[in-house]
Amino acid sequence: MGLLDRFRKERPMTEAELNERSKVDGIKYLDLQVVGSLMDHGADLQAPREVIFYLYLPDAASAERAAVPLRAAGLDVDLPGPNEEYHAENPELPRHWPIIATSQDRALIPDFLRETTDLCAAVAAEHGGEYDGWEAGLNPQEVGQA
Repeated sequence: MGLLDRFRKERPMTEAELNERSKVDGIKYLDLQVVGSLMDHGADLQAPREVIFYLYLPDAASAERAAVPLRAAGLDVDLPGPNEEYHAENPELPRHWPIIATSQDRALIPDFLRETTDLCAAVAAEHGGEYDGWEAGLNPQEVGQA
């Protein structure tokens, strides 16, 4: 069975299946879906691009502490604070302090993706927060080719 055969099933993958790791490169199938979508749109995974990772922490102090190992790993870290408009509309929901960690000009190769998503998940868990995934788009050269 090939790497992407799991995505060709007639039924959608379950959440448990999406969180399993590929035996080939150790990347979660959920992340491979994002990679597959980028490839479908013409991305060259060896080309440098911006990749953004999202974490949510329970308070400002936790967010500040969580930012330290992310910066040490070479990520640019932004701590924008809670979305006040969202919280005003949803006062019953807990406040979250977001962390937006960005990698500039790195190829989306398996080692980088696996190591960075694992780091983000571990940092969020260690500080009582949640890792909410990542995104990337086409780089300027790929947009012109699409």
